[in-house]
Parts: sequence; structure tokens; C-alpha cells
Amino acid sequence: MQDSPSAGPVLGDYGFVALVLLMALGLALLGLAAFARAPRRTVGAPPAWAQFRFGYAVYALIFLAFDMEMIFMYPWAVVFADVGVSAFLDMLVFIALLSAGIAYAWGMGGLEWE
Repeated sequence: MQDSPSAGPVLGDYGFVALVLLMALGLALLGLAAFARAPRRTVGAPPAWAQFRFGYAVYALIFLAFDMEMIFMYPWAVVFADVGVSAFLDMLVFIALLSAGIAYAWGMGGLEWE
């Protein structure tokens, strides 16, 4: 007599998927409820926030982009000798993409201090 395959792991997988879908549905309903209700009052910006210049945030994001570049370049430098030409080409594409981003920001006037 043959043993029938156990249905336990299959039901466990479907149970996990059902749980994730249930959580997603609950979060969607929460978001819908938050946007559906009327706002109680409007809040104006305090004077300190009204004087805040967004230029600081742009420079912080540019710094963060170059900081992430260094985080990716250090491990690359460690394995460069082992991997060879393909590692060099990968980093060349990475630098080209970052350079294109800086050129775009420069062209749009994002690096001009006003």
C-alpha cells in the first residue's frame, strides 16, 4: 500500500500566502479609511519651518549618493584582482550612471546655490 503525500507543507504554504494577503488587505483598508475621512483642521507651518530652505536637502541627497558610491567601491576594490576585467566593466557602468545623474542635476540647476 502506498502512502499518500502529506498535505501539511502545501497547506502551510497556502496559509502563509493567505496571511500575507490578509495583512495587505487590512493595511489597504486602513489607508483607505485614513484618506476617506474629512480632515478635522488645517495646520499651518510654524515660522521656523516657513524659513527652511529645501536646498539643504538637495545637497544632503547628493552627498548620500556619493557616500553610497564609496560603500560599493570598497568591496569592489578588494575583489578586483580576483575577478578581473568584468569587475572593471561593472564599475565603469556604475561610475557612468552616477556621472549621468550628476550631469542631470547640474543641468537642471540642482547644484546652484541661491
